[in-house]
Amino acid sequence: MIELLGLNHKSAPIEVREKFVFCEEDIKRFVSILKDKGIIGAVILSTCNRTEIYVEFNTQNHGHSHANKVNHSNGLKHPHANGNGHGAVFNGFELFEEALFKYRKVDDDLRKHFYRKSHSEVVRHLFHVVSGLDSMALGEYQIVTQIKDAFNISEKNQLLSPVLNRLFIKAFEAGKRVRTDTCISRGAVSVSYAGVDLASKKLDNIENQPVLLVGAGQTSELTLQNLVTKGCSKFTVVNRTFENAVEFASKYKAKAEEYSKLEELLLENNIVITSTASKKPLITKEMVEKAMELRNKKDLLFIDLSVPRNVAMDVVELPNVHVFDIDDLHNVIEDSFEKRRGEICAAEEIIEELVVDFANWVHSRNLIPTFQNICKYFHGISKSELEGYLKEQKTIDSPKASVYAEQITNKIIHNVINNVKALTDNGKNHEKIQLVNQLFTQN
Repeated sequence: MIELLGLNHKSAPIEVREKFVFCEEDIKRFVSILKDKGIIGAVILSTCNRTEIYVEFNTQNHGHSHANKVNHSNGLKHPHANGNGHGAVFNGFELFEEALFKYRKVDDDLRKHFYRKSHSEVVRHLFHVVSGLDSMALGEYQIVTQIKDAFNISEKNQLLSPVLNRLFIKAFEAGKRVRTDTCISRGAVSVSYAGVDLASKKLDNIENQPVLLVGAGQTSELTLQNLVTKGCSKFTVVNRTFENAVEFASKYKAKAEEYSKLEELLLENNIVITSTASKKPLITKEMVEKAMELRNKKDLLFIDLSVPRNVAMDVVELPNVHVFDIDDLHNVIEDSFEKRRGEICAAEEIIEELVVDFANWVHSRNLIPTFQNICKYFHGISKSELEGYLKEQKTIDSPKASVYAEQITNKIIHNVINNVKALTDNGKNHEKIQLVNQLFTQN
């Protein structure tokens, strides 16, 4: 049983999202808590625009809480659905949420920002996410890398269950097919592009403006590449690990500086773009206030692409200081979205095909114990009959007879398994699975 608890840029503002950001150490600690709640696998996706926790519960311990749930893919809602597009809050979700809110030490009123999904809803949602259909920037590709990072963290720390492993591999297939078979990503913008575009609209002659990049990760690199296309050439990079700043800067003929010089670098740069994993603001009101005095009140523009935010919220109160966070980029991205809206239907068709494919695989897993019983049943008969034959022939072993017995047994098993697949609709009909199990259970 797979379930999802999440929030994103559509369900929660940045001041809520930044309370639920997870780094790798957080993931390991939190999943150890979830294991006590009955989960057998988890993948936690944490980006600037979303935090989503995908889990698989042990159905023997947890299945009762979903016994009456109706499949949403058939257009039917659970009688306790809240009417806001969110699924019902089941006992399992309550345990799940309780663990999360206790771990993050936040108020219960933030629950309203979360969506909850089960079964095929989870599959469909993840396929939308990896395809860029659920991104702030429709069709953007960075989400694929972020999902792969989340998957790799779970794999490295042995947090994957077989079903979650298959789900995410299928998700990457969905993302690849959508981008290959549709034009959803053609002309797509990224958050970093939107930040640079916004900066060019707020400041004249952006190509002549000195730019400070705080952070040396993928978002910073994409941002710098977009700045280059705007004609910018004056870049300074700072990062907590100076070696990373040097390596990054060398690729683009930029200047690398020690992180300790961050405050004085505010004096000579007119645009500051931040994208780090810091959990606390790196740029405070006091720092900027001092810098503005020495800049003679010359305009200073901050584009904060980080969640949690790197620029303190009260910095915007200072005169001639302009601060834009990731939620402020919506209008820039919306203009690009309109150009590719027509591709959504084509992408949806691909996703629905792969959702059905994954569901069939999940149902087929229901037959594994049955197939094991069938094999055990016929091999048991074969062994018993072969032993009787050899005893009658007054011999201990007969390789030829053993080979024939094995071949006949395997042919019978093959035919029976094919018939069972057809009879049970490849594992979807649980009543008939139980009937088959009764037929081939040895007493």
